[in-house]
Amino acid sequence: MRIFIAGSHTDVGKTSVSAALCYAFNLDYFKLVQAGIPTDNQRIQTLTPKTKIYPSGITLQTPASPHIGMQKEKVHYDGLKIPLPKSDNLLIESAGGLFTPLDTQKCMIDFLSAYQLPCILVGAYYLGGINHILLSIEALKARKIPLLGLIISKEQSQQMDTFIESYAKIKIAHFTEYHHQASFQANAKKLKFEMQNLGIFRA
Repeated sequence: MRIFIAGSHTDVGKTSVSAALCYAFNLDYFKLVQAGIPTDNQRIQTLTPKTKIYPSGITLQTPASPHIGMQKEKVHYDGLKIPLPKSDNLLIESAGGLFTPLDTQKCMIDFLSAYQLPCILVGAYYLGGINHILLSIEALKARKIPLLGLIISKEQSQQMDTFIESYAKIKIAHFTEYHHQASFQANAKKLKFEMQNLGIFRA
């Protein structure tokens, strides 16, 4: 199975959740567009060394929106034509949020819409976080993109969960913060158990 990991916003813990899913479900990893260094591939390698990591679809040196990086570096590509690795168990991580530019004309959600890949949304709780999460859910529904569930990263809040579950009718799993390799692995296993119990994802 191939799944697409999207964020409700930048810096919501998407790469850490991707690493946890790769570790827990034995998935291969592919970053659609990498902008800046150190790379997310390197972070995945550090957190889950046994995961098979494919080279990023596009790699840019500029730590900025891809449409800025590609113009600054004079790199030309059509984001919708980035080939996916031939893997039956692949996790594809987007860059930024759903409407982060993919190239100079398209956004990440346009790639997801074109391929109609099942999606797991990663969000976090901060001022404005619920707004970003619900807007992302509405955007996915509007494109008829299969949304498997929501994973809340970092700090947890039952009150926030309850509101989102009630409003968006979505299943929520959790990946809590970790401080070393052992806690990362333990939290990844907890995430897998919770997702399987909720029926969000089974691999």
